[in-house]
Amino acid sequence: MKRPVATGTGARALVILVAEVFGAALALALAFVCWTRGVTTVEFAPIAPGTPPFTSVRYSGGWISAAFALLVVAGLLVLAVLRRYARRSSSGKYP
Repeated sequence: MKRPVATGTGARALVILVAEVFGAALALALAFVCWTRGVTTVEFAPIAPGTPPFTSVRYSGGWISAAFALLVVAGLLVLAVLRRYARRSSSGKYP
């Protein structure tokens, strides 16, 4: 038994499709911002003459988790766009 799909027709469906694409792009941009805020690099000077400097990388779990969650949201939105486009292109509504 097929379940009814809540997709619009005509201009409404196109607006939903564009909104999902925009949402996916926004989620990817926010994921990048969260990731860059979650990774901090600190340079320490050499302790003694002739020794190399020390670089420390600190990862913030909250920011990294937010980036991962936004990537999941973006992926789901891309899948929704592909599903809508495939459904519409098979019915002949979109080129």
